[in-house]
Amino acid sequence: MNYRRYGRRRPSRPPRSLARSLVDTGMFIVAAGLVLITLRVFNQVTLTPGAADIIDGDSFRLGKDEIRLNGIDAPEYRQICRDERNRDWNCGRDAADALRRLVRGREVECKGLDADRYGRLVSRCSAGGVQLNAEMVRLGWAVAYTRHGTFYVDEEVAARNERRGIWRGTFDLPEDWREIHRPNLHRAPHD
Repeated sequence: MNYRRYGRRRPSRPPRSLARSLVDTGMFIVAAGLVLITLRVFNQVTLTPGAADIIDGDSFRLGKDEIRLNGIDAPEYRQICRDERNRDWNCGRDAADALRRLVRGREVECKGLDADRYGRLVSRCSAGGVQLNAEMVRLGWAVAYTRHGTFYVDEEVAARNERRGIWRGTFDLPEDWREIHRPNLHRAPHD
């Protein structure tokens, strides 16, 4: 409609400031992010099953998503443990290899429970009918991460008693190892 034709003026609005536009855009982005996180966390979205790309003994990529297995803590990829003969061995790489064997040739399905500070979806996952979180602890390649619950304590006790995985020797708890080595940590799962 042409306002001049009828002798009326188009109502004028004051121009938006750049700062106001940036604030509005930022608020939209934050709101959209919160909606996505809410959908994932509170609806416990099951991720599309697929092949997992292993990062370490308790995390992997599934499609575009980085997944952290809930309730467990595995040695970091570069973590060194001591075996039953008091020799160094790369228990972190062995833990990643154990998870890789559990998922090899199988679709992995995860139920998201939370998001961690790194943006990973903290999940309960299974592959080929095997619940990965519990199995990694049962096999001795991860400890029950009791900071967030006591989900896999029985599996840890059994692994420790039978000296499976990391329990065959001595090791620093993964969270203690990370604290000591944090300045030098670089996630490189495929060295």
